Amino acid sequence: MSKPMLLGPGATRRGVLGMMIGTAASFPAAAQSPQEWSQVVAAARREGRVVFYCNLQPNGIEPLLQAFREGNLGIRTEYIRLGSAPLIERFQTEFNAGRNLCDALITFPDDRFDEGLRSGWAARWSPPELANFDTSIIREGVGFALHQSRECIIWNRNLVRDADAPKEWEDLMDPRWRGRIGMNPPWRSVSVQQIVAYWEDLGIRDAAERLRANQVRFFEGSGGIIQAVVRGDVRVAHLTDLPLNPLLEDGAPVGFVYPRSGTTTSSGVIMVAERAPNPNAARVFVNWLMTASGQEALQRLGGLPVTRRGAPPLTKIPATSQLPKVVNGEDVLTPERQARIVSHWRTVFGVR
Repeated sequence: MSKPMLLGPGATRRGVLGMMIGTAASFPAAAQSPQEWSQVVAAARREGRVVFYCNLQPNGIEPLLQAFREGNLGIRTEYIRLGSAPLIERFQTEFNAGRNLCDALITFPDDRFDEGLRSGWAARWSPPELANFDTSIIREGVGFALHQSRECIIWNRNLVRDADAPKEWEDLMDPRWRGRIGMNPPWRSVSVQQIVAYWEDLGIRDAAERLRANQVRFFEGSGGIIQAVVRGDVRVAHLTDLPLNPLLEDGAPVGFVYPRSGTTTSSGVIMVAERAPNPNAARVFVNWLMTASGQEALQRLGGLPVTRRGAPPLTKIPATSQLPKVVNGEDVLTPERQARIVSHWRTVFGVR
Protein backbone atom coordinates (compact mmCIF):
# COMPACT_ATOMS: atom_id res chain seq x y z
CA MET A 1 0.00 0.00 0.00
CA SER A 2 1.34 3.42 -0.88
CA LYS A 3 1.88 5.92 1.91
CA PRO A 4 -1.11 8.29 2.31
CA MET A 5 -0.56 11.93 1.38
CA LEU A 6 -0.48 14.04 4.54
CA LEU A 7 -2.23 17.40 4.18
CA GLY A 8 -2.82 20.42 6.39
CA PRO A 9 -6.03 21.15 8.33
CA GLY A 10 -9.04 21.28 6.05
CA ALA A 11 -7.12 20.16 2.97
CA THR A 12 -8.13 17.23 0.82
CA ARG A 13 -6.36 15.68 -2.09
CA ARG A 14 -9.25 16.74 -4.33
CA GLY A 15 -9.12 20.31 -3.02
CA VAL A 16 -5.35 20.58 -3.41
CA LEU A 17 -5.48 19.22 -6.94
CA GLY A 18 -8.20 21.72 -7.79
CA MET A 19 -6.02 24.58 -6.61
CA MET A 20 -2.98 23.19 -8.41
CA ILE A 21 -4.72 23.16 -11.77
CA GLY A 22 -6.26 26.56 -11.09
CA THR A 23 -9.86 25.78 -11.96
CA ALA A 24 -12.27 28.62 -11.30
CA ALA A 25 -14.51 26.24 -9.35
CA SER A 26 -11.77 25.86 -6.73
CA PHE A 27 -12.10 29.44 -5.52
CA PRO A 28 -14.96 31.48 -4.06
CA ALA A 29 -16.41 34.60 -5.60
CA ALA A 30 -14.51 37.86 -5.20
CA ALA A 31 -14.56 39.44 -1.75
CA GLN A 32 -17.22 42.05 -1.07
CA SER A 33 -16.31 45.63 -0.33
CA PRO A 34 -17.01 47.06 3.16
CA GLN A 35 -20.02 48.91 1.75
CA GLU A 36 -21.40 45.76 0.16
CA TRP A 37 -20.86 43.84 3.40
CA SER A 38 -22.67 46.50 5.42
CA GLN A 39 -25.63 45.98 3.10
CA VAL A 40 -25.49 42.22 3.77
CA VAL A 41 -25.48 42.85 7.53
CA ALA A 42 -28.45 45.22 7.25
CA ALA A 43 -30.37 42.65 5.18
CA ALA A 44 -29.50 39.94 7.71
CA ARG A 45 -31.06 41.97 10.50
CA ARG A 46 -34.20 42.40 8.43
CA GLU A 47 -34.36 38.62 7.90
CA GLY A 48 -33.83 38.22 11.64
CA ARG A 49 -33.27 34.45 11.69
CA VAL A 50 -30.74 31.77 10.78
CA VAL A 51 -31.32 27.99 10.76
CA PHE A 52 -28.13 26.01 11.37
CA TYR A 53 -27.66 22.30 10.57
CA CYS A 54 -24.64 20.85 12.40
CA ASN A 55 -22.86 17.88 13.95
CA LEU A 56 -21.09 19.86 16.69
CA GLN A 57 -20.84 18.47 20.20
CA PRO A 58 -24.30 18.95 21.78
CA ASN A 59 -23.34 20.76 24.99
CA GLY A 60 -21.56 23.49 23.06
CA ILE A 61 -24.11 24.39 20.38
CA GLU A 62 -26.44 26.64 22.36
CA PRO A 63 -23.59 28.58 24.08
CA LEU A 64 -22.00 29.05 20.66
CA LEU A 65 -25.23 30.40 19.20
CA GLN A 66 -25.71 32.62 22.24
CA ALA A 67 -22.27 34.14 21.63
CA PHE A 68 -23.30 34.83 18.03
CA ARG A 69 -26.58 36.44 19.08
CA GLU A 70 -24.83 38.71 21.56
CA GLY A 71 -22.67 40.11 18.78
CA ASN A 72 -25.44 40.19 16.18
CA LEU A 73 -28.48 41.60 17.90
CA GLY A 74 -31.76 40.98 16.18
CA ILE A 75 -30.80 37.66 14.52
CA ARG A 76 -32.47 34.65 16.12
CA THR A 77 -30.94 31.19 15.82
CA GLU A 78 -32.37 27.71 15.43
CA TYR A 79 -30.46 24.49 14.91
CA ILE A 80 -30.81 20.84 14.01
CA ARG A 81 -28.08 18.44 15.14
CA LEU A 82 -27.50 15.02 13.61
CA GLY A 83 -24.56 12.73 12.93
CA SER A 84 -22.62 13.63 9.81
CA ALA A 85 -24.05 10.88 7.59
CA PRO A 86 -27.77 11.46 8.40
CA LEU A 87 -27.19 15.23 8.31
CA ILE A 88 -25.90 15.05 4.73
CA GLU A 89 -28.76 12.72 3.81
CA ARG A 90 -31.33 15.08 5.33
CA PHE A 91 -30.04 18.11 3.46
CA GLN A 92 -29.83 16.13 0.21
CA THR A 93 -33.43 14.92 0.60
CA GLU A 94 -34.73 18.41 1.37
CA PHE A 95 -32.79 19.97 -1.51
CA ASN A 96 -34.08 17.41 -4.01
CA ALA A 97 -37.64 17.90 -2.74
CA GLY A 98 -37.45 21.70 -2.91
CA ARG A 99 -37.90 21.97 0.88
CA ASN A 100 -35.39 24.71 1.64
CA LEU A 101 -35.24 24.91 5.43
CA CYS A 102 -31.50 25.16 6.11
CA ASP A 103 -29.53 28.40 5.93
CA ALA A 104 -26.06 27.16 6.89
CA LEU A 105 -24.64 23.67 7.40
CA ILE A 106 -21.44 22.31 8.92
CA THR A 107 -20.49 18.63 8.80
CA PHE A 108 -17.76 16.10 8.11
CA PRO A 109 -18.01 15.72 4.32
CA ASP A 110 -18.01 12.70 2.09
CA ASP A 111 -18.36 12.32 -1.68
CA ARG A 112 -22.13 12.92 -1.51
CA PHE A 113 -21.40 16.27 0.10
CA ASP A 114 -18.77 17.17 -2.49
CA GLU A 115 -21.09 16.21 -5.32
CA GLY A 116 -23.76 18.37 -3.71
CA LEU A 117 -21.38 21.33 -3.58
CA ARG A 118 -20.63 20.85 -7.26
CA SER A 119 -24.30 20.52 -8.18
CA GLY A 120 -25.62 23.64 -6.51
CA TRP A 121 -26.18 22.99 -2.81
CA ALA A 122 -24.08 25.95 -1.69
CA ALA A 123 -23.91 29.67 -2.44
CA ARG A 124 -20.73 30.97 -4.08
CA TRP A 125 -19.43 33.92 -2.05
CA SER A 126 -16.30 35.11 -0.29
CA PRO A 127 -16.51 35.77 3.47
CA PRO A 128 -14.69 38.95 4.51
CA GLU A 129 -12.74 36.93 7.09
CA LEU A 130 -11.41 34.46 4.52
CA ALA A 131 -8.14 36.41 4.23
CA ASN A 132 -7.21 35.12 7.70
CA PHE A 133 -7.16 31.48 6.56
CA ASP A 134 -5.01 29.38 4.27
CA THR A 135 -6.53 28.67 0.86
CA SER A 136 -6.47 24.95 1.71
CA ILE A 137 -9.70 25.40 3.71
CA ILE A 138 -11.66 26.25 0.54
CA ARG A 139 -13.73 23.33 -0.73
CA GLU A 140 -15.17 23.32 -4.25
CA GLY A 141 -15.12 27.11 -4.11
CA VAL A 142 -18.20 27.23 -1.86
CA GLY A 143 -17.35 25.41 1.40
CA PHE A 144 -14.88 26.36 4.14
CA ALA A 145 -13.16 23.98 6.60
CA LEU A 146 -13.38 25.68 9.99
CA HIS A 147 -12.22 22.98 12.42
CA GLN A 148 -10.78 19.50 12.62
CA SER A 149 -11.45 16.35 14.63
CA ARG A 150 -9.29 13.30 15.28
CA GLU A 151 -10.07 9.72 16.36
CA CYS A 152 -8.84 8.49 19.74
CA ILE A 153 -9.33 5.92 22.50
CA ILE A 154 -10.66 6.99 25.91
CA TRP A 155 -11.23 5.30 29.26
CA ASN A 156 -12.68 5.98 32.71
CA ARG A 157 -9.65 6.58 34.95
CA ASN A 158 -11.65 5.68 38.07
CA LEU A 159 -12.32 2.21 36.67
CA VAL A 160 -9.29 1.54 34.45
CA ARG A 161 -5.67 2.19 35.37
CA ASP A 162 -3.76 4.13 32.72
CA ALA A 163 -1.26 1.29 32.49
CA ASP A 164 -4.04 -1.20 31.73
CA ALA A 165 -5.94 0.96 29.25
CA PRO A 166 -5.96 0.12 25.52
CA LYS A 167 -3.24 1.98 23.65
CA GLU A 168 -3.76 0.69 20.09
CA TRP A 169 -6.86 0.20 17.94
CA GLU A 170 -6.65 -3.60 18.03
CA ASP A 171 -6.65 -3.47 21.84
CA LEU A 172 -10.33 -2.55 21.62
CA MET A 173 -11.02 -6.08 20.36
CA ASP A 174 -9.37 -7.68 23.42
CA PRO A 175 -11.95 -9.92 25.20
CA ARG A 176 -11.02 -8.26 28.52
CA TRP A 177 -13.30 -5.38 27.44
CA ARG A 178 -16.26 -7.62 26.63
CA GLY A 179 -19.44 -5.71 27.46
CA ARG A 180 -17.40 -2.70 28.59
CA ILE A 181 -16.62 -0.96 25.29
CA GLY A 182 -18.49 1.76 23.43
CA MET A 183 -18.34 3.50 20.06
CA ASN A 184 -20.36 5.47 17.54
CA PRO A 185 -21.88 3.16 14.87
CA PRO A 186 -20.21 3.53 11.46
CA TRP A 187 -23.52 3.97 9.65
CA ARG A 188 -24.09 7.18 11.62
CA SER A 189 -20.80 9.00 11.13
CA VAL A 190 -18.45 9.65 8.22
CA SER A 191 -15.50 10.08 10.61
CA VAL A 192 -16.11 6.60 12.06
CA GLN A 193 -16.31 5.14 8.56
CA GLN A 194 -12.91 6.71 7.88
CA ILE A 195 -11.23 5.19 10.93
CA VAL A 196 -12.73 1.79 10.13
CA ALA A 197 -11.22 2.07 6.64
CA TYR A 198 -7.89 2.97 8.24
CA TRP A 199 -8.13 -0.06 10.54
CA GLU A 200 -8.34 -2.19 7.41
CA ASP A 201 -5.24 -0.46 6.03
CA LEU A 202 -3.42 -1.30 9.27
CA GLY A 203 -4.27 -4.98 8.75
CA ILE A 204 -7.01 -5.16 11.41
CA ARG A 205 -9.43 -7.72 10.01
CA ASP A 206 -13.00 -8.61 10.97
CA ALA A 207 -13.34 -5.57 13.27
CA ALA A 208 -17.14 -5.64 13.09
CA GLU A 209 -17.33 -9.33 13.96
CA ARG A 210 -14.76 -9.04 16.74
CA LEU A 211 -16.45 -6.02 18.30
CA ARG A 212 -19.83 -7.73 18.09
CA ALA A 213 -18.32 -10.70 19.93
CA ASN A 214 -17.00 -8.19 22.46
CA GLN A 215 -20.57 -6.91 22.98
CA VAL A 216 -19.70 -3.36 21.93
CA ARG A 217 -22.35 -0.79 22.85
CA PHE A 218 -23.32 1.86 20.32
CA PHE A 219 -24.20 5.41 21.30
CA GLU A 220 -25.69 8.35 19.42
CA GLY A 221 -22.73 10.63 18.86
CA SER A 222 -19.51 11.50 20.64
CA GLY A 223 -21.33 13.32 23.42
CA GLY A 224 -23.25 10.16 24.30
CA ILE A 225 -20.09 8.06 24.22
CA ILE A 226 -18.05 10.24 26.54
CA GLN A 227 -20.93 10.59 29.00
CA ALA A 228 -21.29 6.80 29.06
CA VAL A 229 -17.58 6.50 29.87
CA VAL A 230 -17.81 9.15 32.62
CA ARG A 231 -20.85 7.38 34.14
CA GLY A 232 -19.12 4.00 33.94
CA ASP A 233 -21.74 2.48 31.61
CA VAL A 234 -18.70 1.42 29.57
CA ARG A 235 -15.07 1.60 30.61
CA VAL A 236 -13.29 2.20 27.31
CA ALA A 237 -14.41 3.60 23.96
CA HIS A 238 -13.45 4.78 20.52
CA LEU A 239 -14.18 8.49 20.26
CA THR A 240 -14.22 11.22 17.64
CA ASP A 241 -12.69 13.85 19.88
CA LEU A 242 -15.32 16.62 19.57
CA PRO A 243 -16.30 16.65 23.29
CA LEU A 244 -12.96 15.63 24.80
CA ASN A 245 -11.29 18.97 25.53
CA PRO A 246 -14.35 20.60 27.22
CA LEU A 247 -14.92 17.54 29.42
CA LEU A 248 -11.27 17.44 30.47
CA GLU A 249 -11.44 21.15 31.30
CA ASP A 250 -14.40 20.32 33.55
CA GLY A 251 -12.28 17.74 35.37
CA ALA A 252 -13.87 14.57 33.96
CA PRO A 253 -11.92 11.42 34.99
CA VAL A 254 -11.11 10.45 31.42
CA GLY A 255 -7.83 9.15 30.04
CA PHE A 256 -7.09 9.27 26.33
CA VAL A 257 -4.59 8.22 23.71
CA TYR A 258 -4.05 8.80 20.01
CA PRO A 259 -2.51 5.47 18.93
CA ARG A 260 1.04 5.49 17.62
CA SER A 261 -0.10 3.46 14.61
CA GLY A 262 -1.94 6.57 13.49
CA THR A 263 -5.32 8.23 13.43
CA THR A 264 -7.56 9.84 10.85
CA THR A 265 -8.56 13.48 10.76
CA SER A 266 -11.87 14.95 9.61
CA SER A 267 -12.53 18.58 8.72
CA GLY A 268 -15.76 20.34 9.64
CA VAL A 269 -16.83 22.10 6.43
CA ILE A 270 -19.40 24.89 6.48
CA MET A 271 -21.50 26.24 3.64
CA VAL A 272 -24.29 28.73 3.06
CA ALA A 273 -27.17 26.98 1.33
CA GLU A 274 -27.79 28.24 -2.20
CA ARG A 275 -31.54 28.24 -1.53
CA ALA A 276 -31.28 29.51 2.06
CA PRO A 277 -34.51 31.14 3.29
CA ASN A 278 -32.31 33.69 5.10
CA PRO A 279 -29.23 34.01 2.86
CA ASN A 280 -27.86 37.22 4.34
CA ALA A 281 -28.23 36.06 7.94
CA ALA A 282 -26.50 32.84 6.91
CA ARG A 283 -23.55 34.78 5.48
CA VAL A 284 -23.25 36.91 8.62
CA PHE A 285 -23.33 33.77 10.78
CA VAL A 286 -20.69 31.91 8.76
CA ASN A 287 -18.45 34.96 8.60
CA TRP A 288 -18.77 35.39 12.39
CA LEU A 289 -17.62 31.80 12.89
CA MET A 290 -14.50 32.76 10.91
CA THR A 291 -13.68 35.82 13.04
CA ALA A 292 -11.12 35.54 15.84
CA SER A 293 -13.92 35.61 18.45
CA GLY A 294 -16.05 33.13 16.51
CA GLN A 295 -13.16 30.72 16.07
CA GLU A 296 -12.29 31.06 19.76
CA ALA A 297 -15.89 30.25 20.69
CA LEU A 298 -16.01 27.34 18.23
CA GLN A 299 -12.80 25.91 19.66
CA ARG A 300 -13.70 26.49 23.31
CA LEU A 301 -17.31 25.31 23.05
CA GLY A 302 -16.91 22.84 20.22
CA GLY A 303 -13.70 21.39 21.64
CA LEU A 304 -11.82 21.12 18.34
CA PRO A 305 -8.75 22.77 16.83
CA VAL A 306 -9.78 25.52 14.44
CA THR A 307 -8.19 26.56 11.16
CA ARG A 308 -7.79 30.35 11.47
CA ARG A 309 -4.15 31.40 11.33
CA GLY A 310 -2.77 32.29 14.75
CA ALA A 311 -5.54 30.54 16.72
CA PRO A 312 -4.32 29.40 20.17
CA PRO A 313 -3.95 25.65 20.89
CA LEU A 314 -6.48 23.66 22.82
CA THR A 315 -5.88 23.50 26.55
CA LYS A 316 -6.05 19.76 27.27
CA ILE A 317 -5.47 17.78 24.08
CA PRO A 318 -2.59 17.99 21.60
CA ALA A 319 -2.59 19.83 18.31
CA THR A 320 -2.82 17.69 15.19
CA SER A 321 0.82 18.48 14.42
CA GLN A 322 1.82 16.89 17.75
CA LEU A 323 0.15 13.51 17.11
CA PRO A 324 2.34 10.50 16.27
CA LYS A 325 0.82 9.95 12.82
CA VAL A 326 -2.18 11.50 11.08
CA VAL A 327 -3.88 10.58 7.83
CA ASN A 328 -6.59 12.61 6.12
CA GLY A 329 -9.67 10.43 6.54
CA GLU A 330 -11.03 11.36 3.14
CA ASP A 331 -7.99 9.85 1.46
CA VAL A 332 -8.81 6.37 2.77
CA LEU A 333 -12.60 6.40 2.29
CA THR A 334 -13.65 6.04 -1.33
CA PRO A 335 -17.40 5.99 -2.14
CA GLU A 336 -17.21 2.27 -2.86
CA ARG A 337 -15.43 1.57 0.39
CA GLN A 338 -17.89 3.73 2.33
CA ALA A 339 -20.86 1.80 0.94
CA ARG A 340 -19.20 -1.55 1.68
CA ILE A 341 -18.29 -0.60 5.26
CA VAL A 342 -21.77 0.69 6.09
CA SER A 343 -23.46 -2.35 4.53
CA HIS A 344 -21.15 -4.80 6.27
CA TRP A 345 -21.50 -3.29 9.74
CA ARG A 346 -25.27 -3.03 9.39
CA THR A 347 -25.40 -6.69 8.39
CA VAL A 348 -23.14 -7.88 11.22
CA PHE A 349 -25.19 -5.99 13.82
CA GLY A 350 -28.59 -6.72 12.25
CA VAL A 351 -29.42 -3.08 11.53
CA ARG A 352 -31.57 -2.29 8.49
